[in-house]
Amino acid sequence: MRLLSVVQGVGLTFAAAVTCAVFIGLAVAWTPSWDASDGLLKTVNVLAVAAGGLYAGRKAPRLGWLHGGASGLLYIVLVTSMIGPQYAVGQIFTTAWARDALLAFGAGAIGGMVGVAR
Repeated sequence: MRLLSVVQGVGLTFAAAVTCAVFIGLAVAWTPSWDASDGLLKTVNVLAVAAGGLYAGRKAPRLGWLHGGASGLLYIVLVTSMIGPQYAVGQIFTTAWARDALLAFGAGAIGGMVGVAR
């Protein structure tokens, strides 16, 4: 397991998520009758995690699914801690969070498998 590959995957995930958020924010600001739906935002987030997993899988010599999944899981933990640092651990890590973490691990693992296969 290469920790550097996982960290690089998380970095790319953050970059992709922020870039997409800026474009969505500009589209919402310039279009008076359109609002970004939760489904669109979740889809963009999952695609960003998959892209980070792909990058982590490419950087890893083997076990791309594990590197990609770990980068997705680390991303969701970091995002959760940035959004709700004032909450107790029991209030953040709920079944809804576990579902999102499983989705992030799965998206990252799929990206990592594609990345290691090149």
